[in-house]
Amino acid sequence: MPKLNFLQQKKLSPADELREILGSLEERQLKVKSMASGQALCLLHDLDQVDTLFQQLESAGLDLRPEQGRFKSIQARLEKQAAPLLKSLGGAAVLSAHRPTPPPPSEKWWWYIQERVAAQQQRLLRQVVVTSVIILVVLGGIVLLFQTVLAPSPEIIARLETENDAYAAIDAGDYQEALAVIEQGLIKVPADPSLLLLEGVVQEALGEEAAAAQSFDQARTGLKNPFDFYLARSQLDLRVGQPAKAEANARAALELDENSSRAWLLLGQALEFQDKSLEAVPAYEKAGELALANGDYEVVVLSRLALGRIGTRP
Repeated sequence: MPKLNFLQQKKLSPADELREILGSLEERQLKVKSMASGQALCLLHDLDQVDTLFQQLESAGLDLRPEQGRFKSIQARLEKQAAPLLKSLGGAAVLSAHRPTPPPPSEKWWWYIQERVAAQQQRLLRQVVVTSVIILVVLGGIVLLFQTVLAPSPEIIARLETENDAYAAIDAGDYQEALAVIEQGLIKVPADPSLLLLEGVVQEALGEEAAAAQSFDQARTGLKNPFDFYLARSQLDLRVGQPAKAEANARAALELDENSSRAWLLLGQALEFQDKSLEAVPAYEKAGELALANGDYEVVVLSRLALGRIGTRP
């Protein structure tokens, strides 16, 4: 009778198993972008297993501070890679289909990474849109300064100071303060179209529709050119986080001048801000084509950056 081999691999203790999985996670966190869907799902389940082992071992009174530090570091790195991890999984639908039932608690954020990705994209997009609008406004201000031989009038200085202070209040979420700043500015620069437009946008954000309509009518009268009115209003809508209104005003501007690269750029930004990336692409492409033909190189750069940004999303 042949001798049986009863040698078996020694079973790992829970603490050793925890350390082994942590080591494996540390190795795999470097390879998220190249993972197949099954490998990415396995990584999520291993995160679950580590969480379970921590609960078991902590109840036994073990000191796991070094392991906890490693796990926090792993999670922090994976959170930064939320977008490529979601892409490796196969998208939000695949993640939802494989999410355990009943749904895990929110502390197990890895089962809800589509929310992290969406939040990251919104933050990035908001920064990009605000920055690009500021670039366009600043460039316009530079042109204005040169047109006045670098000697702006007191009215121009008062308007710029009012806009800066109002935007600071808007960025802090204090629209009432922004409105008070604008009203003080309009005392110094009565009937200034730019300030009236900003006043209307802020009043609209505060729900003061009748007052906003009056401010917009006064701004439209001061600007004389309806195209300038809709273009400026679209910029301001984006600046205060109102992409649907920005889209409507960009389209209104394009009805008056379909060859405006800046109007097409604003339309693309407004659509992208609303997660309508597929619709934003042709708008950005059109903006880039027109800007290149007209030598408007800042719009060329902004449109190309936007197209590259959309192309890298999962």
